[in-house]
This record gives sequence, structure tokens and C-alpha cells, in this order.
Amino acid sequence: MNSSDVATTPGGVHDIQIIEDEQGMVVVGDDHAVDSWLKDAGLDARARKIRKQALQTAGEAFQTIGGLSSQSGRWVKLTKESAQQVAKYGSTGTGVLRDGGKIRHILSFEDLSKASSFANPQMLTGLAGVMTQMAIEQAVDEITDYLETIDKKIDDLLQDQKDQAIANLVGVAHMIDETMMIREKVGVVTATTWSKVSRCPQDLARAQGYALLKIEGLAKKLAAAKDAREAEGLAAQLEQDLTDWISILGNAVQLQDKIYVVELDRVMAESPETLEQHRQGVIEARRMRLHDIEARLFQLNDSIQQSALKVRDQKVMHPFAVTHTLQTLDEVNKRMSSFAVSIGIRAERIEIEMAPRWSDAAGKLISESANQLGEGAKQLGQSAGRLSQDAAKISGETAHRIGKGATELGNSAMHGTGIVAGAVGDGVKKLGGLFAGKSDK
Repeated sequence: MNSSDVATTPGGVHDIQIIEDEQGMVVVGDDHAVDSWLKDAGLDARARKIRKQALQTAGEAFQTIGGLSSQSGRWVKLTKESAQQVAKYGSTGTGVLRDGGKIRHILSFEDLSKASSFANPQMLTGLAGVMTQMAIEQAVDEITDYLETIDKKIDDLLQDQKDQAIANLVGVAHMIDETMMIREKVGVVTATTWSKVSRCPQDLARAQGYALLKIEGLAKKLAAAKDAREAEGLAAQLEQDLTDWISILGNAVQLQDKIYVVELDRVMAESPETLEQHRQGVIEARRMRLHDIEARLFQLNDSIQQSALKVRDQKVMHPFAVTHTLQTLDEVNKRMSSFAVSIGIRAERIEIEMAPRWSDAAGKLISESANQLGEGAKQLGQSAGRLSQDAAKISGETAHRIGKGATELGNSAMHGTGIVAGAVGDGVKKLGGLFAGKSDK
């Protein structure tokens, strides 16, 4: 497809170019026109302004669309909602935006993976690199927003950590933030700037690996709990520790993403001919890191579900421990799900089913026990009947006594079942009344 020139045509009509890849879209055109269209499309709040240096990096690609000197660019994350908003104006070829019947904007759409208008592959690579950077920067912002919600400062998290794998994270964070600040000021990543963070990925990998081992340990302990009381203590410890470990994971992911952004800048400046291979490598490395986190969270989620099933059946023996444990496990799963969403991985949000009220659980247990007792009594009565019949074959007083005793035994067994069930049922009612006055539900 052909791309329109990004310029103001006679009559005040502005051309806007929309370039999409699998993660987002770049909107290029006159600054005012781009902002106006994004607002009309309901995408202005989600748009990120593309840095001037990034526009210059992808300059050749944008020059095929129009004059760069007067242009501005925005990047918007590709979600189901944003895609639907853009689709209203078209998704391929050319569309128009009218105001009062007059054409106000001419929209040209380009799929980066099928970009026929870019004759030079190097142009395509530069633009792809910028779009990957924008997607990673968006991910950094989303993780930052999550970390702010749990109000866990990295310095506070790590002040008591004795393990070197975690303790180094504070210094790494400060160094990376300093590098990002210099990048913003200078506009490029020099060799001196890159040297500040080139070794940081090793510390981040160690911190992530250590936190994942801790989460795996929590999952194994929870799965091995013998009863509700033990599970209650482990669930409380899990709730306390998990927030710290996922905070460390979130910081490690966030900091590594910042390094990816700086790394791509450095490759663009130093070895542009290898940018596409490097960009693909960054995408794959990031996917693998997130997959490791996802796998451990799934393991913990499975332990939570299995523990909940096991604990729920112990309501009669440990009423308060069961209730507290299930509530805690539900809260832990909720936190895990929120964290997973913030770093862009899958996590199943399961609703932990609460146990029934103690009186209901006890009543069910007694009913099942009574049924089992009744079945046993029935079998005993049948055996006694057979004994009575066999006794009939024996002559004399001995046969009469055996037969009478067997009949009485059978009747007593059936009558005893009702007495036991009734007595226990009364006890359940009294205990149920006792628990009703407490916090058990």
C-alpha cells in the first residue's frame, strides 16, 4: 500500500500516518493534528510522546511518509480496546476523518510486518527498534504503577537482606536510574554511559532467580502442610513474604526493561546493521524471563488450590483455622493475579471457595456417619437373621435361645443407630449455637 505525505494539504486538511506492529502503533503527523485525532479516537490518555532522538533514529522511515522537521509522533499500546477505536477509522489503506461534512484528516495505515512503502530494509529496522523501545517503556510504567500501589520501596525491602544476590539491587537501581537521566539529557547512549550499566543484568538475573527460589519454597511448604492449623500459619507467612518477593521480582523486571531500552539505543548508534537481530534477541530474552516467573506463580497457584481443598474438609475439627486459612489464601491469589497483570503474564484469578458453617459441616458429617452406622447395623441384623435361621435347624432349648438372642441383637442394632444419631444431632445443635455467637461463618 502507498503511504500519504505527512503534511498540511490545501484547505487545512492534515495527513496522519498510523504504523502498527504486534505491540503498538505509531501515529505520525503534524503535532496539533496528531493530538486532535488521538483525542477524537479516545486514545489521547494512552498515548506516549516519541522522543525527538527516537524520531531522528527512524528518520529515513518517516521521511518516506513526509517531511520530518515539522513532524511529531505518538505511540499507543495495542490492546483490544485501542484496536477497536482505531478500526472505526479503517485499518488498511486510507481513511478520512470528517468534521461538519468536511474532510479534516486523511489517515493512512501501514502494517510494519507488511510495510511495502519502505524500500530500504534498514529504514524498517530503525522504526521497528523505536517501536520496541516504546513498548518496553510502556511496560516499565505499568510495573511502576503496580509497585506504587503496594507501597514497597526497594530500599526498605532490602535493608535487612543479607544475601548478596538481593542486597546489590539497591545500587543497581540507582545506577540504572542515573543512566536513564543522562540518556534523556544527552539524547544518545555513549560508551561512557553504557559502561555504567553493562554489568547490571548479572545482578538482576541473580535477584530474580533468588526471589523465584523463595516463592518455590513457599509453594512446597504450603503443599506439605499436614492439617488446617499448620496451613494457617504457613498461609499467614505466605501472605507476609509473598508481597516482598513479588516486589523484588517487579523491581528486577522493571530495571531490566530499562536496560533493554538503553541497550537498543546503544546498538542503534554503534552497530545499526545488527539492530534487527538484537531487537529480536531482546524480545525473546524478555519473553523467557517472564516465562520463568509465570511458571513459578502457576506452581504457587496450584499449591494454593490444593491446600484450600484439603483444608476445607477439616472445618469440624479446626473451624476457625479453616476460615482464616481460606480467607488468607484467597487474598494471596488476588495479589498474585494483580502482579501478573502488571508485568504482562498470565495468571488465573481463582475464587477460593469458603467452607460451610460449622453447624452445616458437622451436620453433614453426622449424617454421613449415621448412614454408615445404619448400614453396619443393617448388615449385623441380616447376619443375626441368618444365625436365627441356622439355629432353627438345631433341636432343643439351645436352638431356641440362640434364635431369640440373634433376633434381639438385630433389633437392638437397628434401634441403637437411631439413638446414637439423635444424641449426636442434639449435640451438634448445641455446639452450632455456641459457634453462631462467634466470628465463624
